[in-house]
Amino acid sequence: MVKRALLARRSLRPALWLLVALLAACNLNTSPDTGPAIGGPPQVRIAAPLPNATYLEGVIVTIQALVTNAGPDLSRVEVTLDNSLLAERTDPNPSGAPSFSVAETWRAAGAGAHTIAITAFRADGTASAPAVVTINVVGHSSAAQTATPTGGSAATSTSAPPTAPRATNTPAPPTDTPPPAATATPSTPRATFNVGVNVRRGPDVSFEPPIGSFAAGDSSDVLAVNPARTWYKVRYWNGEGWVFGSLLTISGDASNLPVDPGPPTPTPVPPTLTPIPATPAPQLNVNLVAGNITLNPNPPRCRETFNIFIDVANFGTDVSPGGVIDVRNVHVASGTVTQTTVGAFPPIQPGQTVQVGPIPFTESTYVEEDHRLELRIDPNNQIPETNENDNQNAITYRLQKAGC
Repeated sequence: MVKRALLARRSLRPALWLLVALLAACNLNTSPDTGPAIGGPPQVRIAAPLPNATYLEGVIVTIQALVTNAGPDLSRVEVTLDNSLLAERTDPNPSGAPSFSVAETWRAAGAGAHTIAITAFRADGTASAPAVVTINVVGHSSAAQTATPTGGSAATSTSAPPTAPRATNTPAPPTDTPPPAATATPSTPRATFNVGVNVRRGPDVSFEPPIGSFAAGDSSDVLAVNPARTWYKVRYWNGEGWVFGSLLTISGDASNLPVDPGPPTPTPVPPTLTPIPATPAPQLNVNLVAGNITLNPNPPRCRETFNIFIDVANFGTDVSPGGVIDVRNVHVASGTVTQTTVGAFPPIQPGQTVQVGPIPFTESTYVEEDHRLELRIDPNNQIPETNENDNQNAITYRLQKAGC
């Protein structure tokens, strides 16, 4: 009997030691791997709007910023307009990511210069240096000097006397008496805009951002045409700008319009932050893949801001750094790029998929026609990857008329 008890006690010892080892292992794993600590103030960079951009009153201005050196203790992000609080995001980084994007919108109001500032705060009060950008808003009160809409808004400006800028910019008539400000001379062709159009500094969509816009039904004097006769220079408020020819109808004789090549087309600056090695061998095993794209609301509506979401996966074996997503809106029929913006994605663990967004977007051209949103992850290839050919995806939608 005693011998049997001793044997039983001996058979229990291995099981007890195994149980102790398992408990010890569990205790060692109770502290999660939080990765490298983030310290110091956060950093903010404004991606949109661009400095000194000009907007017409009533146009929606998209405000987008990238917050880096963030972390889990980021308590709020403040957006101010002319030193007054425009929006406040509390707990803006619930995932504790090192970087994330913030997006707001503001309907342009009040002619003149406006200053937008964005600041990020930690829970202990540590704040980033404010990221600041200044934009300009053009008011409707100057309409008597420029193009007059063909709708009812013309009645508010016809009672104003002709101003010096209008008389200077209007071709001289045969007599010494200046014509009314809202009346084009018979020899000057007029453009009537079939849809809402962007006005740019030159005859190409690369002149970003637009200096303003015309609403559908507005009209303006046509001053010149580019050599390809695809863009027209028109009178815009107290100056001039360029609009795409497929979006307007010309009345009058346009055969004798002056040919103007416009200002030199902006040349994209090639990325210089990361030199390309002689033998491109990525230091990290990272492969970012663009996944499903969703829109909210869907389908988008003319001149109403909608949000873009995209799934981004890391098929590599190393953690991917955070980066930028390039967004382009293309009119399917003409291939014209009508709008661009950027979004940001956080660091992504290997094998993980994250939904990035919202990326706000507003479109007002080619109503009731098909558009294609093209999204490209890490457009400048600043993150070395094992495969650079699966970073982009696209979605097609038909722009609803709504209030346009």
